[in-house]
Amino acid sequence: MSGLRVLIGPMMSLGVVFLIGAVLHRAYGAPVSGVAPSWSDAFFNSYALLFMEHIGALPAHPIGQAVQYVQPILGVFLLAEGVVKLALRNVRRGNNNPRWVETMAQSSRGHIIVCGAGTVGFRIIEELSAHGEQVFVIERNGDNPFVERARELGVEVLIGDALADHTLRALNVAGARAVIIATDDDLANLEIAMDVREMAATVPIVMRLFDQRLAKKVRTSLGVEVSLSTSQIAAPLFASAALDTRVINTHRVGDTLLLTLDLLVKAGGRLDGATVAGLAQDHGLSVLAIRLPGEGWETQPAPLTRLCAGAKAQIVVRSERLELIDQLNNPPLVK
Repeated sequence: MSGLRVLIGPMMSLGVVFLIGAVLHRAYGAPVSGVAPSWSDAFFNSYALLFMEHIGALPAHPIGQAVQYVQPILGVFLLAEGVVKLALRNVRRGNNNPRWVETMAQSSRGHIIVCGAGTVGFRIIEELSAHGEQVFVIERNGDNPFVERARELGVEVLIGDALADHTLRALNVAGARAVIIATDDDLANLEIAMDVREMAATVPIVMRLFDQRLAKKVRTSLGVEVSLSTSQIAAPLFASAALDTRVINTHRVGDTLLLTLDLLVKAGGRLDGATVAGLAQDHGLSVLAIRLPGEGWETQPAPLTRLCAGAKAQIVVRSERLELIDQLNNPPLVK
């Protein structure tokens, strides 16, 4: 089914042409001696025109006449585009021919280019593919085991060096929605980012960097929208998880470190019976998700949703207020 994704664009365009044609035919489709067609006639006539079928008399209005001539041309063009894209993707896909990958990229708009199909790169490819994005990958090592796994996901992989200008151009950087640079070489990533910026000044770049100082400089000097230092991301999570095993994620806003905790609500504590809105208003806690006993996870729960004993909750708290969670969740000591 992944191969059919290439038909989404042409089919949506075909649908738009069909609807516009029906509306215009309803408004301007009356013949010289006749009345305006009904909506059912207008839709049927628009459908027929998409397939080069003229079933009615020529309308009297110039706009109606233009629809009779233009809509069949658009219909043939969009149908041909879908057939060609599907053929390019599937007919010779098993050969892994670079020219076919390049042809697919040149005919695409809004795709995402990922440079590097290592461990991190492949996880990115999996996420993008799961969201239905059209992804093109540049990987230097043809023996990389992730290459075949990426192709199994319906991703087009070009074996080549992303540092070469012609490789990036072959994947139509100018028409891309974004470029993700995820190799394990900071200098190579930086050079690729500079090449992408020269080819397409407005295409967003997301870059993996290990050097935190370099990441900060790249963000401002190259105009890279997001430059992520792997160590900067991982360090707070590792440190926080070591202090509290309930920490499953971290997020830094300026100098404030936010922790996401996965906790079990205890009976008798103040969390037992508390509402989502009450925790936010009284304690500044944000509840991301709740799983009540015997039920599935509910993300972004309604403000009046109540926690109960035995429920699981993912809650965001500022790092300096971590002890507040235990104060609220533990039942009071009996004297």
